[in-house]
Amino acid sequence: MNEETTFIFRSKVEPGSRFWEGLRLSAAFVGMDHIPLIVFMDDAVPGLLPNALPLRQLWEYLKTTADLAGINVLDTDMDEVHLTLADLDPQLNVKMITLDELAERVAENRVVAIF
Repeated sequence: MNEETTFIFRSKVEPGSRFWEGLRLSAAFVGMDHIPLIVFMDDAVPGLLPNALPLRQLWEYLKTTADLAGINVLDTDMDEVHLTLADLDPQLNVKMITLDELAERVAENRVVAIF
């Protein structure tokens, strides 16, 4: 897949954070058939755990994004918080990405948004 846009989620999963706005925007993008590369890192990684999102609507945004665009998580951040892919919500089908892979793909993008 050759994405033109990357959304990087780094913010904590808490009400009013940039994380929430990023979820809404990513769902809107995939709804308009503009499929971004989605990467979770830093404080956003716990948002991929089962039942991490307190509002059902936000989980649905995340699930829609996962189904249509796919979700990646930075491998080094998973190591830092001592998580494996098996710990994450299985419905999201999260894939790991290395920092080198992320850098290569971002270098080809026209837009990178960080939430």
